[in-house]
Amino acid sequence: MVTINPTEKSTPPFQWEELLELLRRELQEYGGLVGMLTEQQEKILSRDPDALIAVNQSVQNQMETSQRLLSKRQGFVSDLARDFGQEKEATLSDLLSFFPAVTRPMFESIVEEINTLISKVRRTLDQNRRLLSRLTEVTDGILMSLNPQLRTKTYDRSGGLSVATDLRGSTLSESA
Repeated sequence: MVTINPTEKSTPPFQWEELLELLRRELQEYGGLVGMLTEQQEKILSRDPDALIAVNQSVQNQMETSQRLLSKRQGFVSDLARDFGQEKEATLSDLLSFFPAVTRPMFESIVEEINTLISKVRRTLDQNRRLLSRLTEVTDGILMSLNPQLRTKTYDRSGGLSVATDLRGSTLSESA
């Protein structure tokens, strides 16, 4: 493993390959998550509940994996910030000026790509949430038009939407 000394002599050398490997793994996981979210969207639009349940579990697992990698990277960056005499809350982008000039463009590029994927994940998650919410509204509308006495919407103590059903006398709690 190659150790490169940063521009300042007072800071210890850091293993940039280890950070690069963390970033590459994180990039790979976010890419996989984008693919799964696209698949989730397809299952929502095709109204295939069994397939949607399966893909939802995969999305959940992928999100947990991505979160673990993000936490690991943030810990590494916090340690790096401390080594460079910076605040531990410093971002990787904030620290790039301390990196050797030869590695800086590579790290800038991968950080930019990760940030782009994170934005895409957030956007797609929001789209999927809105699609599911709208699908629920449409389904409720159809059920209500078939039998208006079937369901009554109210709000529970926490402000969430509750739906009382006359068939079983139970209350279902919906959240979006």
